[in-house]
Amino acid sequence: MPILNSEIRSYNIIFTGKKERLIQSLQENNLTQYIFLNDLLMVLYVEANFNENIFNNINQIVWWERSYAMSSLINITNNLLQGVPVRQATDMAYMGNNLYNSLEGRGTVIAIIDSGIDYLNQDFLNEDGSSKILYLWDQESNYKSPPEGMLFGSEFTRDEINEAISNNNGDLSRDEIGTGTVTASIAVSQGKNNINYKGIAPKAELIVVKLRSYISLFKEGRINYQNTDFLVAISYIIKKFKEINRPIILNFTVGTTSGRDISQALLNTFEELYQSGFILVSGAGNQGNTDIHYSGNISNGESVDIDFQVGDDKNLNIIIDGYKVDKFEIALISPFGEISPTISYAPNFSLYAGKFNLENVTYSISYSYPWISTGSMQVSINLKNVYSGIWTLRITGQNVINGEFNAYLPNKNLISDNTRFIDSDSNSTITRYGLLREVITIGTYNTKSNIIWIGSSKGPAETLDIVAPGVDIISNYLDNTFNTATGTGVSSSVVCGVIALLIEFIINQTEFYGLSIYSEPIKTYLMLGATQKPIYTYPNTSYGYGILNYQNTLQRISENL
Repeated sequence: MPILNSEIRSYNIIFTGKKERLIQSLQENNLTQYIFLNDLLMVLYVEANFNENIFNNINQIVWWERSYAMSSLINITNNLLQGVPVRQATDMAYMGNNLYNSLEGRGTVIAIIDSGIDYLNQDFLNEDGSSKILYLWDQESNYKSPPEGMLFGSEFTRDEINEAISNNNGDLSRDEIGTGTVTASIAVSQGKNNINYKGIAPKAELIVVKLRSYISLFKEGRINYQNTDFLVAISYIIKKFKEINRPIILNFTVGTTSGRDISQALLNTFEELYQSGFILVSGAGNQGNTDIHYSGNISNGESVDIDFQVGDDKNLNIIIDGYKVDKFEIALISPFGEISPTISYAPNFSLYAGKFNLENVTYSISYSYPWISTGSMQVSINLKNVYSGIWTLRITGQNVINGEFNAYLPNKNLISDNTRFIDSDSNSTITRYGLLREVITIGTYNTKSNIIWIGSSKGPAETLDIVAPGVDIISNYLDNTFNTATGTGVSSSVVCGVIALLIEFIINQTEFYGLSIYSEPIKTYLMLGATQKPIYTYPNTSYGYGILNYQNTLQRISENL
């Protein structure tokens, strides 16, 4: 069952020094629920009323941030009559019995961090009846003990899953939402239920993490995930990568708030993600037409008022990103005309709190400069018990050289349909993990109309790599049924399947394959092989370097091995 966001709080923490000293300091402050993810990063779970000033007492903590919400990059569309099989959408159904279709992803593993999987579905079984799932960690389950070093959930091995399958026992773990089953089906379905709906890489295997789900963070009833749990899931997959010694393609089908620029991220603390055999793929985001982004440019001393409408949300978060060395002052004006104090730069991390009395809305504003992920200014505004109406952000240039700034609301599937910037900008809406250079970032192409999907997040051009089919793609769904799905998480799942085929080909062709199965060489091959329409200049903000072309990409690889 989903957890109410008001029941728990979690933090990402960068630390220094020996873990033993940090553990001692944590225990002295009655902090016992933590997980070390690597030698620099840990996550901490506390009660909702936790006093953050305690962090000032722990010398080993050099930086911390509250966990932030993530949401699915897959929309279930219930449109089977007009749905498109994934192999048809990628033109693989028309290639005949040749090299291109002889590759099936053998020896590769696709890792999924999403809503779980329907492991009883026969499309996730090998020909001998065994499961394609090597490991399944259900973060919500109390069925058995958590994985080693973790605090929650239950881990199931392939042998345990096979036993459950033989007994037709679906109680180990359940996918109640369906998006995890969708992404697995698109990538690796055997096509036993319907050969027309076979996945891209039917011989690839799976590692699955079912994320803990939370409810009603912003709008009542909306499901979200938390990036602390997501990072813990990544650390789990890294442990399995070391154990199985096989190529892993990690698929990001949930996304954070959008952004424009990012140079470092907490992902960079995981050295293993950038080793040979570990490929990172992310959906670009589904915020191309959702009015969650505002961009502007001001000079020193100049002010601009940005209006945004709030619907029937409980709470709301707004992020303002500066660019390069610029500093801005921030104030917030309520629908009844109350204005917050003007928040400006102060050394170190600053947190301000207050209340709009007429609307009975409390707020907290954090000002970070430089923010760890960009080296630039970031301001985060949290509104609790937010009031419906037109709010205004007032941004003033304090120390400006470039003048560019960007403001973001949460992902649209977490907030009210009526919550939006009045004068929005659809560019620079890629999910923040997709902005990393080492991640292969995928937008969505509509093969039914042969144009970009309107909801596909846009770059700057250099942050979007390619686009792939992702509109009304038919896949396995809940309770042994089929359904259709749309979104950049669908497209990233398509590309993960294709990458499994490419890796199989590379391993078969050269004994020096380790040099080619990093994220960046694979990304380059996908760009080189992409189809480009002559009416556009590439790369561009909507298409990146073009449309996925599996056959052409394989040819480009063959020419370079």
